[in-house]
Amino acid sequence: MSDIQHKTRVLIVSRAVWEDNRGTSSTLTNLFSDYGADRLAHIYIETKIPNTKCCDHFFQISEFALIKRLFNFRIKTGRETHNGETVQNAEILQTAKKESGIMSYVRSHRSYWFSFLRELLWAFNGWKSKELRRFIVDFNPDVVWVDGSPLILMNRLGLYVKMIANKPCAHFLQDDAYTYKSCSGWASKIFRCAIRPHIKRLVKESSTVFVASPKMKEEYDAIFGINSIFLAKGADFSTHQDIEHTLNKPLRLVYLGQVIYGRIYSLISLSKVLQAINKDKVKAQLFVYTNNAISDELKKQLLAGNSTFLVPPVPYNEVANVIHDADIVVFVESFERKYKNVARLSFSTKLCDYLSSGRAILAVGPEDIAPMDYLKDNNSAIICNNKNDIYNQLLRITDDVNLIYQTSQNGFECAKRNHSIDNIHRIIQNEIIEMVK
Repeated sequence: MSDIQHKTRVLIVSRAVWEDNRGTSSTLTNLFSDYGADRLAHIYIETKIPNTKCCDHFFQISEFALIKRLFNFRIKTGRETHNGETVQNAEILQTAKKESGIMSYVRSHRSYWFSFLRELLWAFNGWKSKELRRFIVDFNPDVVWVDGSPLILMNRLGLYVKMIANKPCAHFLQDDAYTYKSCSGWASKIFRCAIRPHIKRLVKESSTVFVASPKMKEEYDAIFGINSIFLAKGADFSTHQDIEHTLNKPLRLVYLGQVIYGRIYSLISLSKVLQAINKDKVKAQLFVYTNNAISDELKKQLLAGNSTFLVPPVPYNEVANVIHDADIVVFVESFERKYKNVARLSFSTKLCDYLSSGRAILAVGPEDIAPMDYLKDNNSAIICNNKNDIYNQLLRITDDVNLIYQTSQNGFECAKRNHSIDNIHRIIQNEIIEMVK
């Protein structure tokens, strides 16, 4: 570790609270696990208390407090928070739990109308507090790291933090929040039109731009005239993976993740094919782990027969065990016209978990979206680019054990080439050093 890296302080701006054992913030843990907790600070807007070994300094902006400030300008909208449930922040914890329950309800019933009101709330600038400014100045970062966001408010926050810190900025774009190709309707296009200038400005003011997929790099480099860096979640390959494990009978297929944005319909198509294949003998079963609510009508379609089962979600630190017990892990995107381009340039963080697990991947989704392109280009999954492919590929899987093992091996080799955690950390650290220089 060089002297520059040893002293360099990084201030991270992202939406969610930082918790090591939580899927939504596990990427930060993955990327900065060996950086040094005392040299990292985090500004976030979720009304929860952080719980991570990777970072020591935190500042929370409370959206609930922003609402209350409309009626009382003395209300403080931001405060420092601390790791874990300690005595000194017991009062903060009590407030956070109350606010979190309200905000979780609001977010679970979100609509574009709610999004508009949320952006309007932030437009009053109550979040630009002296407490926030003091936190930035006192931490005195050498680099500001801003996670990309489809929210105008988060882009404004990132730009503000960079301005106050007056230091180089790294911008990590993880989803397509800029082009109109990933919009699902007229309302999303209106919001996209409003956010584009903020994203463009943040990209232009960033010394380094990281992107989440090779496809995003290709398009965004052309759009913004930059040379971005592909950055994905990393994995540790110091332990052996039992790729040629004893297969379950029937084969155990596992899907972990959200079923929103039309993914439920791809899972229903997969379930129907399994029912047909299992007509005379149960050859394979699908287990769906999700925390999303599913309507009774869709649940009835998904769970018909004895081929598919809905399982309560497991904590993030148990996901690896669920994958280990599977024979095939399932990745799906939607074929529905409304949703098929939502993940057009994204790269799901669980793909790295899948590739590095030593388990075969069954990927179901349309052509020409980043995750499907990536798996195809690296020969790392059994690909189904349309609903007819699902039947043919599932027949191949149930009839050919070697196909499962070969796909597992291909995915594992891809992960070692492109997702070594040591290489990921080296890329980040080298870029930070260059920005400081």
